[in-house]
Amino acid sequence: MTAGKRARRVAVAGFESRPQRAGHRRLVLEPLDGGRRSAAAPPRTSRPRSMAGYLLMPRPKDAVKGLLMPFTFGLAVAAGAEVTAHTAVRALIVWAALELLVYPARYQWNDIRGFVADQHHPAQRDRGRLPGPVERARARVTASLTVALARLALVAALALTLPGLHLTGTLAAVTAAVFGVAIVYEALRAKGTGRTSTIPPPPRPALIALWVVVGAGYVVRGMTGLALAVDLGRHPATAVSAAVALWAFGIAFVTSRWVLESLAFAASEHGRLTWTARAGQAREHLLALVRWLPQRLTAASPADWAPLRGRTSPAAPWNLALLVAGTAAALTGSLLVMPGSAGHALVAAAVGAVTTAAVILLPWRRPVIVAAGAAVQLLVPAVTGQPRPWAALLPWLCVMAAHLSFSSRSLSTMGVLPGRLRSLAAVPFAALARVVVGQTTWDVIREDRRGPR
Repeated sequence: MTAGKRARRVAVAGFESRPQRAGHRRLVLEPLDGGRRSAAAPPRTSRPRSMAGYLLMPRPKDAVKGLLMPFTFGLAVAAGAEVTAHTAVRALIVWAALELLVYPARYQWNDIRGFVADQHHPAQRDRGRLPGPVERARARVTASLTVALARLALVAALALTLPGLHLTGTLAAVTAAVFGVAIVYEALRAKGTGRTSTIPPPPRPALIALWVVVGAGYVVRGMTGLALAVDLGRHPATAVSAAVALWAFGIAFVTSRWVLESLAFAASEHGRLTWTARAGQAREHLLALVRWLPQRLTAASPADWAPLRGRTSPAAPWNLALLVAGTAAALTGSLLVMPGSAGHALVAAAVGAVTTAAVILLPWRRPVIVAAGAAVQLLVPAVTGQPRPWAALLPWLCVMAAHLSFSSRSLSTMGVLPGRLRSLAAVPFAALARVVVGQTTWDVIREDRRGPR
């Protein structure tokens, strides 16, 4: 039997794959509806990160995750938790340690383990991971490992030098939780990736477990903020619902981000979506998600495509997780303001589930549905006499706002503020920088940023 006869034809997310010659590892997905042909967009490149910049902040695009702990702390305060100055200072120091020391060290470990695969990633420059090249692996890994260990040593130093704040137990628990999750994640990733070039790879148990485990880090961040403001031991139902909401939100956020990252392995060739990946790139946890992508490529380039803006399968991991997150977030909000009211909590959970399902099933009406859902969730507590309705609404509303944001992203805009918001945020910093460096130097910096013409 010839290689051509042995090749199989498969359909993935509304695209048809063409059989390739023996030895080829490229899957070509063609629109089944005979889509228009257009030339592939040229790949985008950016300047590689410096080693110093990486060591200072390993994952700048993940900085938004650092808002989760202060958000949950503030949510508890809005719900009526009594917070003293001592508690606020403890929370601030724990937050700084978590986001500036513990998590960067964890990211550095992840990048050390994935150093070789990252160097062969098609978007290696844009991802900003541990800088290469592979030939300098020893120096790069040694430097990163040294800084990571120094960060963890600083965590211990904080606890020892500030005994009055009683940070030892909290920082030890947070660090153990972060690296406990990391160990499980790295073990699952090692087991589930680097084994096949098939696109999409089969969703083996290790990959599914990996999709589930990624949400645990959000539990660590969010529950830390909540526990610093509320005695969760006295409110176990609130603790469980909050943990479920955070975990599910983490799964929704990460899997939706991963499916966008998978587009780095795609190209558009005259209206066709083609996938090219090698087993050694160890990206099965991303590429297994492409089976749930929409049917049509609606942009000139995969990097500019925002596939989650439209409707995706309700069975997609990000949608299933979002449904759980929305339901549990509404329940958590109710339990925070009225811990002993099971009736109010059940009503809030039901409203949260229905409105979240509508957001998933009717993507073209998402902003309207979120606004309507928020109005209903404010009205119900007002009618039933529930205190602090805004505080009860906040968990669900923030989950939906985050979904509206990341569902509108493409590979090229992921981790980047929208243009108008970025411009507004840059105005005061630009004015300050101009004063500090001087007008002449500032003009040169701006010209250098624009690049050669």
